[in-house]
Amino acid sequence: MVWYRGSITVPASTARAAPVTAELAVSQGTISLFYRLFPKGCAGQVSMQVFSQTRQVLPTTPGQAYVGDGSEVLGDSSIVLDEPPYILELRGWSPGTTYAHTIYVEFYLAQAAALMPVPLEARRLPVGL
Repeated sequence: MVWYRGSITVPASTARAAPVTAELAVSQGTISLFYRLFPKGCAGQVSMQVFSQTRQVLPTTPGQAYVGDGSEVLGDSSIVLDEPPYILELRGWSPGTTYAHTIYVEFYLAQAAALMPVPLEARRLPVGL
């Protein structure tokens, strides 16, 4: 597994219709754990989503977003990244806020090679056993 870290700073009063974005280059594989930290002071007013290409991958329900205030959340996931470019885009907004806020994310990504099935030929026992 590989560990990736990133963050996104959302300026004050960023509209949902014009979110700020930050990119996180990753590799091919499957996101198995996702950690997010909304520092104290966000007051549930700062929202974040994660996209792979044009598809929302976190939260897994399209249109939903993460919010928080002094909250650290670790979640399981099984999001396959199998088509380049291997870039996760963080999108954030915070309408009506007075200050900028930085949201932190961390991902555990299982490499594609570790997920490949063992070829049938490699699983066969030698003749005579």
